[in-house]
Amino acid sequence: MRTTGTRPLTADDVVEEAVRIVDAHGADALTMRRLADELGVAVTSIYWHVGNREELLDAVIDHLIEEMGTVRARGRGSHERIVTLAHGLRRTLLARPQLIALAHERAQTTRMFQPVQAAIARELEVLGLTGADAERTLRALQVHVVSSVLLERTVDRLGTEDPVDALDLFGFTLDAILATLPPHATDPS
Repeated sequence: MRTTGTRPLTADDVVEEAVRIVDAHGADALTMRRLADELGVAVTSIYWHVGNREELLDAVIDHLIEEMGTVRARGRGSHERIVTLAHGLRRTLLARPQLIALAHERAQTTRMFQPVQAAIARELEVLGLTGADAERTLRALQVHVVSSVLLERTVDRLGTEDPVDALDLFGFTLDAILATLPPHATDPS
């Protein structure tokens, strides 16, 4: 078994390298042989640490979901905290397109969004929104974030004569959604 620096190779090392490969080149580029070559170990070492390719892909998605769980609400009121959650989710989606695509291909999109959804739901509850109203608002915010990401990627890919400031437009429309919510509430904790 190869050592990483002065320590033995771990399953986390393997998953992190797999994430790097998928992030840079897409899931199709992730082969056990390539991963072993990148880490400088035998292919059998990869299997020993993480199992087969399917298990490795599951671990890569778990890594992404953990990353989504690091998107934190910041600010004094729930409106401000929702804004930070929406921006954090948007940044993560823009930064990790290949990983997001992998999660979608493996039917893990719902699971991927859960950490941020739970955080937004808590803020909506602080504002007094529960049940169907909270669910609809949460879905609207999520659709808004995803639509903004798609818009930005399309503009980047195609270019336009009249450039769109996707971030400015995102903030403007996010403010419009938040204006429909009950007044600001401070975090009770």
